[in-house]
Amino acid sequence: MRKQKTSQSTPQEPQAQQGEQNTGDTQSVARRLSSRRKRAPKRRRSSPLAGLAVIVGRTVGALSRRLHLGGGTSIVGMVAQRVYPDIIKHLASQLEHGSIIITGTNGKTTTSSFITAILRDGGLRVWHNREGSNLMRGIASLLVMHTNPTGKLRYSGRAISVLEIDEATIPQAVRVVQPRVAVFTNLFRDQLDRYGEVDAVIAHWKKALHTLSADTTLILNADDPALASLGKTFEGKVLYYGIDDLSHDLLRQDTATEQHQTIDARVCPQCGSDYVYNARFYSHMGHYECPQCGYARPQPEVSAGHIELESFDRLRIQVTYAQQQQEIVIPLPGLYNIYNALAAITASLALNMDWEPIVSGIEQSKPVFGRGERIQADGRTIRLLLAKNPTGFNEVLRTLFSENVPRHVLFVLNDNTADGHDISWIWDVDFERAAGLTRTLVVTGTRALDLAIRLNYAGISRQDMLIIPPAPLRASREVTGNRGPQHKKRWREKAKMAELVSDQQELRVYGLKSALDRALQQTPEGETLFIVPTYTGLLEVHHELEQRGLAARYWKGNDA
Repeated sequence: MRKQKTSQSTPQEPQAQQGEQNTGDTQSVARRLSSRRKRAPKRRRSSPLAGLAVIVGRTVGALSRRLHLGGGTSIVGMVAQRVYPDIIKHLASQLEHGSIIITGTNGKTTTSSFITAILRDGGLRVWHNREGSNLMRGIASLLVMHTNPTGKLRYSGRAISVLEIDEATIPQAVRVVQPRVAVFTNLFRDQLDRYGEVDAVIAHWKKALHTLSADTTLILNADDPALASLGKTFEGKVLYYGIDDLSHDLLRQDTATEQHQTIDARVCPQCGSDYVYNARFYSHMGHYECPQCGYARPQPEVSAGHIELESFDRLRIQVTYAQQQQEIVIPLPGLYNIYNALAAITASLALNMDWEPIVSGIEQSKPVFGRGERIQADGRTIRLLLAKNPTGFNEVLRTLFSENVPRHVLFVLNDNTADGHDISWIWDVDFERAAGLTRTLVVTGTRALDLAIRLNYAGISRQDMLIIPPAPLRASREVTGNRGPQHKKRWREKAKMAELVSDQQELRVYGLKSALDRALQQTPEGETLFIVPTYTGLLEVHHELEQRGLAARYWKGNDA
């Protein structure tokens, strides 16, 4: 049931401008951006089963932390769901201001961090699953950690939750949470062995949208044709965001950069014809239209006009919305972070936030875990730039070497489950951009050899990179006896790696710790080491920095 509108404004729910009409063709863009009033949570009686799930889950989480078996975050939700499978639905319905979900291939973490900061600056109590996973157990953990043993949310649920959701978890999440706002950032090829091609992901998302209430506001990237098509089938309100500054159009820049862009959405979903682009910013992001049926990029309600690069991690943009123009500074590097900021701005305007908390929330934000994060180490600066798929890696390299300044770089390529076992995508990455621009270069990870070979093909000689294998090399040992084919295959791989690195170093130098030591030693004091890892590589790097006392444990924080 929806609460009646009142004539007074509160910090939690800024008052919409009076006098605007919401009828027919005269409906203003400002009114379209205004939020629906907050919904009163359904009153639920105390649930003994929910209370038991909370007690058991939090107890197990505390034991996990005490025994140093992990952060004790996700396990809370896992156990609580085992005790009471409907715990998320039970608790999410108690949130007075509802929930926001954010998903997409890239940018989920940064966008959700922006939104969290904006809403807090706007006066809301925000619960954000920054500490746990972005799967269902992470959502459960977040809510359980804010729940009394009676099964009721603390503070009577006077909060809004900001939930970063894994792409594959969206169907479950939207069905159970029924969000007030759903933000989709982008869709790129990523972990094909887990997600499949982008068409398969879009098909799952379309089915998920059918389970959403018409009260939900859908926030979509207008420049991503795969995402924008979701708005055509959704019955609720849809708001688009995008970039209008054509000075960053790759089609008007050097052809070498354009040739290395991976295009993951090529054809119109309505008629199957190839898109024609009037502008492309990266990958398939840009201004497009179908010459056959006329389907084209929708006009965004929130857009970035003039974009000015003031420094490596300082972007000034002009934002247009509701026939207004405002300036805002994004304290993060890369064109992709402009999209993240626009997504956060659009979601905040959909919740009727004022411009002041939007500015303070974004401009005072710090880089989140591994997304431009800055760490000091013995007079040197470490910058962590996560790159987990071809498009993300291309944009990191584009940002890193856009000024043609030589950098100190450490690449970490892993092929663990969370990274995706198939790493053939590295051949779609524009490593040619780095040729001649690495002052020092160290390569490590479970697939260090594969990456070294790719870098060699990109024009970086073996003498210009230091390859640190993940484990001790015993390539000189002969294959004898009735060893299986898998053992022989591993031996041959190690033999190749030994041949590649033997002229550079002693074979006893291996592992991420040694790679980090060497990379820091090669970086002079006062300069910056840029570490570009895949996901599990980021976890390993961060853990090593935590062990050295250089970084806080990544799950630390207070979302209350």
